[in-house]
Amino acid sequence: MRALLRWFLFFGVPLGVALAPLACDDSGYPVIIGLPGDPGDAGPSSDGGSADAFPDGDAGDPDAPDVPSAPVWIGLTPTPMGDGPPKPGDVITARLGALALGARATMVRRTPMELATEQGVQALAEEAAFFNSRGVVLGFSLVIVDRAALHLPPELADMPWTAPEVLSFAHASIDAALSALGPSARFFVLGRDVDVRLAAHPDERAAFELFASDVLDYVRAHPLAAPDIRAGVGFSFEGVSAPDPSFLPLLDASDVAVASYLPGLGAAEAGRASDISAHADTILAHAADKAVVLESVGSPSSSVVGGSEDKQALFLETFFGALAPRRDRFVFVNIEALHDLGPVRCGERVAVLGEPADGPYAAYACSLGLFTEQGQEKASWKAFLNGAAAFASP
Repeated sequence: MRALLRWFLFFGVPLGVALAPLACDDSGYPVIIGLPGDPGDAGPSSDGGSADAFPDGDAGDPDAPDVPSAPVWIGLTPTPMGDGPPKPGDVITARLGALALGARATMVRRTPMELATEQGVQALAEEAAFFNSRGVVLGFSLVIVDRAALHLPPELADMPWTAPEVLSFAHASIDAALSALGPSARFFVLGRDVDVRLAAHPDERAAFELFASDVLDYVRAHPLAAPDIRAGVGFSFEGVSAPDPSFLPLLDASDVAVASYLPGLGAAEAGRASDISAHADTILAHAADKAVVLESVGSPSSSVVGGSEDKQALFLETFFGALAPRRDRFVFVNIEALHDLGPVRCGERVAVLGEPADGPYAAYACSLGLFTEQGQEKASWKAFLNGAAAFASP
């Protein structure tokens, strides 16, 4: 990985950008580093024009008529190389690697608990300033729900979502986040894969819908938010495609449809690349007239869930190919991840969610990287490079 990064720093990315200072993330959630696209360097390499990369006809047809291109902001989660607490040099190398591979956007994630301290708010402000100064497209996710996990203080955890104390706490978290972000965030996402929580706790569903609608209204009306900020609630692909009973009511309250696209996450077998086009059409059909934000996209290389490095690369090639003719609806896409999670980091991640370290969820979620945790290349790094280049302009 280090040798590859050195090549990109000198030949793939302007040296002044590559050597820019980087802010470190203290939140425990991965941060996507993005690079603003250069209007003159769009287009994939020759691999991007393969049959697998462009399965939808005109997207790969050199004789197809030119049509105006809608901007799609592509991000990459720069998980550092190694395991355990990352070394500062590894964090910097990972973030430079994400820049070098062509990511142009970032979804910053924070739990409300992280925003409850002055240090946490200052860390978010510094991170936002870093992205802002480089013209990176910024989204923010308030992770009050993380799949089945709940991020509320113990004294609020058993209260209904519509309790004044819970609403006040959520409003205070938004106040803190927007005091740090200012008008720089273009997207606001409430929760991650909230349908997993609602399916496990159906008695919470009606109150959560009211809570989420209140939160989205509060964000849009906030004096510190960008006037054109677009807010939505984060669902899994399964929650969108079914759809979950709360998806359509909350879509009505949202400006964008927000989903993760990690097909087969938690199941015995990962999703197939051949299903991507159909899945994309399902998302668009259920999103109605709303633009779509995919806050987390990826496929595992672990054989435990039927993955491999070649299948992972094919997934990304096919995904970017399917995205091309649908780019007018997908406005923001975040790919997971630069490096796999090693055993310690993987264990920490799945423990938060109550998942076993040796289960299918861990095998999937911890093998999403374009490189192994030791920094060895997988075939998928080139698939991401070509895909990001294809969407680098506008």
